[in-house]
Amino acid sequence: MSRRVIFLALILVMSVICGRVYGIADATQEGSALRNASTIKANADKAYTAQDWKNATALYTQLTKLEPESGFAWFRLGNALRRSQRYPEALAALERAKALGFQPPVTQGMIAGVYSASGDTEKALSTIEQIAQSAALANLFEQDAAFEKLRSDPRYQAAITQMKVNAEPCKFPDKNPEYRQFDFWLGEWDVYGQGGAKAGTSKIDLILGDCVVLENWTGGAGGEGKSFNKYSPEFKRWEQYWVDAQGSTTFFHGKLEGKDMVYYAETPQLDGSILKRRLTFFNLGPDKVRQFSQQSKDNGKSWQTEYDLIYVRKNSQAKL
Repeated sequence: MSRRVIFLALILVMSVICGRVYGIADATQEGSALRNASTIKANADKAYTAQDWKNATALYTQLTKLEPESGFAWFRLGNALRRSQRYPEALAALERAKALGFQPPVTQGMIAGVYSASGDTEKALSTIEQIAQSAALANLFEQDAAFEKLRSDPRYQAAITQMKVNAEPCKFPDKNPEYRQFDFWLGEWDVYGQGGAKAGTSKIDLILGDCVVLENWTGGAGGEGKSFNKYSPEFKRWEQYWVDAQGSTTFFHGKLEGKDMVYYAETPQLDGSILKRRLTFFNLGPDKVRQFSQQSKDNGKSWQTEYDLIYVRKNSQAKL
């Protein structure tokens, strides 16, 4: 074997060895960097929780250099800088968090906090109003001292109210009166047939942030059923989903007509035909409701009575 061949072989072997060494070194450095970032994050989070804004700022600054795509790190850096009254730097960090898509409404809220704390009232208010169009963050603004100077501003108050409406839309009848259209059915009732015989009892409650009217029916013979009733702002209608202990389910939808709630449903039959149903709740005053169910087998040309019930509020003076 010639010296030239031996020389080339040695070069090849050394290249492989060096490549492996450098690869190991790179992997070691990468692992060290990850461990370092993890340690810095832990210490930064600890300082942030303790409201040690000076150390939190220093540590999150290091973390953003190690993890420049971490929206979380930029967000916390921005908030620590805000708390340290370093407003231009805080704004830049929060804008970076926003660009990375980190919790957009909350990040926008912190940007509004920078504007408010730095005295730019107009930008603060316009940012809060933009947030209020869709977000439910009233607590964030009410608990942050940065917004103290805005508390008495009508624009701020209107935006906070709107956020509360966004969070609990069914609890603001002045803003969303449709959710309260079926409240006349709420309460505990004795239920009678048209002949005066007691057919059962029913308890109607508001649940899920007052958005759902829940029916709890118990028949005189022991049968049970429940229905969820809710106003749908998307379809601008009321919807009821009924299910009973025999596994029967029916989906109704309708609206308030005058002072009465009128539902409709279509139920497929075994022979392939469609049974139409009309279910009307007549509001007969504070202590009385009539529930009248009709059905049609000829596509609504004619209607037959399915049942006709009178609800009398328990412990009231109402009569059949």
